[in-house]
Amino acid sequence: MNSLKNHVDSMFSKYKENKQIKELKYEVLSNLEAKVEDLTANGMEYSEAITKAKESINSIDYLIDGNRKVYINKYKLEYMQIVLLYSIIAWIITILVNIIWPGIILNMVFLICSIVIGIKYLLLNTKEDYQYFQCKSFINIELAFKIRKMAWTIWLLFIVVYTLFITAIQFGSNIWFSRPVSITGPYQFAEVAIRYFVPFISIMIPLFFNVAPKLISRYEVGEDNENEE
Repeated sequence: MNSLKNHVDSMFSKYKENKQIKELKYEVLSNLEAKVEDLTANGMEYSEAITKAKESINSIDYLIDGNRKVYINKYKLEYMQIVLLYSIIAWIITILVNIIWPGIILNMVFLICSIVIGIKYLLLNTKEDYQYFQCKSFINIELAFKIRKMAWTIWLLFIVVYTLFITAIQFGSNIWFSRPVSITGPYQFAEVAIRYFVPFISIMIPLFFNVAPKLISRYEVGEDNENEE
């Protein structure tokens, strides 16, 4: 039965080993072994029974909790469109704050991202093959929610740490020696304000992950989506 075990292991190879996966692997392997025994009991050759059992199940994606079957290329197209929109908005915003080096770097990063994503979006959007947009694949919506939560958590931690860091650099000596904070003129005020504002532009990153669960639900294979065709 090693052949069956290897077949089951290969089907689960893209999934991280955990309690659920172990239980599913055991269940699937047991079912295949039972099928082989049933086929051989009815006179089929053992090697042929192994082949038949393998052919009876070649995917286990639908068994995984949280997996949703979606129109994958439609999903990718709209996801790319949203990411492109956010990148362009971020690029436009950073034009206003490129009087300091973090703003200049961010402006260049978002410009390059907008160009690259824009090219990919245009290439994908030019496809007119009906079958291409009918391609289906599984995406785990529970994982999408976890990644979204993680992205927002990391972003909030980054904002807190960066704000404390800028405050320490900008006003640390004043605070330590209890000296009053002195800002001379509107230019210095604008420079300080921009230093605090720039990291908030990175909110685009968690926003990229924020839309994934909604799009997974929108393009999930089902009667509503099929009726739209």
